[in-house]
Amino acid sequence: MSADGAHDGPQPSSTTHGHGGSDGLSARVAVDLGTFALDVTLHVGAGEVVALLGPNGAGKTTLLRSLAGLAPLRSGRVAVAGHTLDDTAAGTRRAPEDRGVSMVFQDHLLFPHLDAVDNVAFGLRAHGMPARQAHEHALAWLARVGLADLARSRPHQLSGGQAQRVALARALAYEPDLLLMDEPLSALDVEARLAIRRELRGHLDAFTGPSIVITHDPVEAIALATRLVILEDGHIVQDGSIDDVTQRPRSVWIAGLVGLNLYRGHADGTTVRLPSDQQLVTATAARGDVFAAVHPTAVALYRDRPDGTPRNVWTGTIDGLDVHGDRVRVHVAAPLPIVAEVTPAAVAALDLGVGGDVHVSVKATEVSIYPA
Repeated sequence: MSADGAHDGPQPSSTTHGHGGSDGLSARVAVDLGTFALDVTLHVGAGEVVALLGPNGAGKTTLLRSLAGLAPLRSGRVAVAGHTLDDTAAGTRRAPEDRGVSMVFQDHLLFPHLDAVDNVAFGLRAHGMPARQAHEHALAWLARVGLADLARSRPHQLSGGQAQRVALARALAYEPDLLLMDEPLSALDVEARLAIRRELRGHLDAFTGPSIVITHDPVEAIALATRLVILEDGHIVQDGSIDDVTQRPRSVWIAGLVGLNLYRGHADGTTVRLPSDQQLVTATAARGDVFAAVHPTAVALYRDRPDGTPRNVWTGTIDGLDVHGDRVRVHVAAPLPIVAEVTPAAVAALDLGVGGDVHVSVKATEVSIYPA
């Protein structure tokens, strides 16, 4: 892959791309890998940062590799900054090194025999920049990522965070039209991840082309991106703003990621009938297929059936307890699986334990519904 551009320090020569992604990314990607099929249509605007999330095996890395030219398309078209990179109908396909695309990998992939400055300069020299100019340009980028004093260090002499900074500098030094990052922070410890996340956000804000970041961490996605794209089983299941995706998830996987209970059913007035023959009563009337979301903090648990006339009450068996900071998530199994979030004091007072029965109560006003 190529390494990319700069915004201050020595300016790149005409051999760098530097189109700035003025037309963004427009892609239709269909790829077959054995029994797995990826079929995605994606548009990312110039200067936009999209976080790509999904379960393992959903096709996230395959999509990035396809955009980078590392995996051939079965069919489709990829255009970046007004340039066609792939068009299977026209028989067009640019080689990876001629795409103006940079990719930052989870495990850095620095050249072990080169020091930091030569790693950053490699892509510049490969694209025709004179050695002296490439060296100066690389030094400027190492300074930008806070590693000017480690320019002569080889990868094995760098910490994980330092190596990832070099990888980022190498990617941006070439001034790409498209920046792709595959789990760029996942190999780092917590302290390094927090520091580099802040730095990365600054660099992404300054980058004028489209960017796509694969991450498994919703906090990281929200910190880096303004738009979330959810990929499951080779297809996009949701594409929207952070608020849209986190408040109105459209799959159980997304709901679990953002910490919501999610059900899909058919609404008839204020009753939502679920495929399990269960039902939820809501405060809002609706008709047709809907999603019903319940926040775990809105789920009340009781040892005895609660008094009064709560609209949603059922009995289930506890099949898991997870501690999350100062809260405990209680997983209640069938007939209607749900997760409740309570305090440790409530767990002790109710003597909650795996295998025990518990009464579940959810107020109708706490059930949020929206069209499926």
